[in-house]
Amino acid sequence: MGGHAFISVDAEGMPYIVGRVHMGPGDKLFQELREAMSRVTYAVAGELLRRGFGGVVVADSHGSMVNIDPFKAPRGVAIVRGFPRPLAMVAGARGARAAYLLGYHTSPQGGGVLGHTYSGRIVQRLLLGGEPASEYLLNSYALGELGVPVVMVAGDKALQPEVEKHTPWAVFVPLKEPLSHFAAWSPSLGEVVESLRAGVEESLAKLEAGDARPLQPGKGLEFVVEFKRPFHADLAELFPCVERLDPVTVRLTCGGFTDKYRLFEGLVLAAYALEAR
Repeated sequence: MGGHAFISVDAEGMPYIVGRVHMGPGDKLFQELREAMSRVTYAVAGELLRRGFGGVVVADSHGSMVNIDPFKAPRGVAIVRGFPRPLAMVAGARGARAAYLLGYHTSPQGGGVLGHTYSGRIVQRLLLGGEPASEYLLNSYALGELGVPVVMVAGDKALQPEVEKHTPWAVFVPLKEPLSHFAAWSPSLGEVVESLRAGVEESLAKLEAGDARPLQPGKGLEFVVEFKRPFHADLAELFPCVERLDPVTVRLTCGGFTDKYRLFEGLVLAAYALEAR
């Protein structure tokens, strides 16, 4: 196979993860989140290495981005940790042959478990090309501009229609099925690992056949952010390349898609800082 693969790993689409008690180091069940993210990530990374990739870069991409256990990583796996960092969830992807998005979830509008886009506290909706977008779509466009195709997505089953619409060549592996915003059905870990390995095999067959391609955002793709509160947009309007559309909505107007991604990161971080006053 040769070259290296890239994995972006999030938490809310992981099996068994259903509530705020899982989300961060101070939460009672955070160890369950660490275990789920580590088991799923290393199952996929190990399979990619076994099938001939020269290495795997893993971007730990939830919260403070220090979730997966680095001491359990197989030889050949490099880990990107910590936050903030440029292109947060796809940091380290440049030059990869293929991308795998693990533990991914829906936007708030998608009906999945713990659905949000980038920041549930700050962002009400992210609109890409006029469509409410999840982190899957945001990161797939960023990866596409970097020339990296998304070949597999694993996560909340509610995300599957969006994946099939925008990257129909990408294999989708459901890790949970939503019952409500805070409840889900998940299979056993053994079944999860079997499904992931089968998904990797199918994705590599598509990659070798030339069926997978980078999702190109195009120069005219509109990037619109609808914030939770007007003062978030007040702050955003102070930045270059930001156009105010209404009391809570702005449009990012210059640069390529990854430039807008970086600006979006900055706006969200600045809004967090303002909330802390």
